[in-house]
Amino acid sequence: MITVIDRTLSILSHPSSPEALRRLADAIFASGADVLELSEENYRLLSGGNADGRFLLRLERGSSPASFPGIKRFVSTGSAAGNVVMSEEYIVKNPDLLLSGMIPAVLRPVRLSFSTPALDCNPARLFAAIRGTFLGHIEFAPHGDSGVATSLCAEWALSDGNMPITTVSGVGGYASLTDLTVFLRSIRRRRPAEAQLPEGELFARLTEAFPGETVARPEMKVSASSSIHLLKFRLEQLGFGETPAKLKTLSSKIRSGHKKPSPYLDREAIYSVSRTID
Repeated sequence: MITVIDRTLSILSHPSSPEALRRLADAIFASGADVLELSEENYRLLSGGNADGRFLLRLERGSSPASFPGIKRFVSTGSAAGNVVMSEEYIVKNPDLLLSGMIPAVLRPVRLSFSTPALDCNPARLFAAIRGTFLGHIEFAPHGDSGVATSLCAEWALSDGNMPITTVSGVGGYASLTDLTVFLRSIRRRRPAEAQLPEGELFARLTEAFPGETVARPEMKVSASSSIHLLKFRLEQLGFGETPAKLKTLSSKIRSGHKKPSPYLDREAIYSVSRTID
């Protein structure tokens, strides 16, 4: 099964209170995250509580892992220490660099962080280049446009990739935790939640903990390879129960009515097109 790493609590800072931060952390776990990434600030505000293997920490330059008791997993943009489990972050500003073969093979665990390209790229070719370069544990972290990041993480899952990086409501331009976990359950890469937290409650806890944070809900983009899969779970979210034949017709109509790059799968477009099909 896929392991979802949510990094909301490492990119948002200065929460309203430790109690609100704790409620948000609990809500993120309840919404489908397996691991929460913490900043050093938020680790201290949580007092290292619940450090039971479900947290990893983003280590700042010059910090020592020994300063964070209970944390066994770290991510850093610096070199990986040999005595801890640490993912070394690779920031790739141009995905074409991955396709060029110019990056030497990397054996250590990595966080692969790159700006999201338009989804008219070939995901299969991109993923083959990633796997040909990074030969071990890969944390997959596309970002920039949250809709594209969510779609790429869904494609990564369909290609048997693991460890996608998410945030609540796609804050920071990462994949949306809620959208991705719904999709993973629809393709049976996740077990159904015993008590799924409503998305509205998750968002309420986010705004309680970080009242100054402006969050716009992302809409996923479709590509030739992902449109059926992504449309299927978007329709399920909106309460549609569509047959495979109707899904193909909907996908074709939505795509044919827009110019490239591929359109956002927005709610009104889906409703509008659906009304035209018996």
